[in-house]
Amino acid sequence: MNLAAIVECGSIAAGILSAGCWIRAAVVRTDPPEELKGMPDGEYMGGTVFNGGDLIPTLRKQAWWNSIAAFAAAASVSLQVLTKLL
Repeated sequence: MNLAAIVECGSIAAGILSAGCWIRAAVVRTDPPEELKGMPDGEYMGGTVFNGGDLIPTLRKQAWWNSIAAFAAAASVSLQVLTKLL
């Protein structure tokens, strides 16, 4: 196996990681505090319930997963460029 093939495999792996992280970001949800579980969507003293989850912590988790996905996508593209240069 030559170096270009190894780099290409790394690119594929980074692309798969990126896709997985973006899927996770799309479905992650943080449960609201106990006193807000089962409450309808809206703003409350303990947090904001939206779509069955606590909005702000959910957005934080989504941002974290999106960041990992973006770095993995950048690595994938960089490795693809490197493959063409080898």
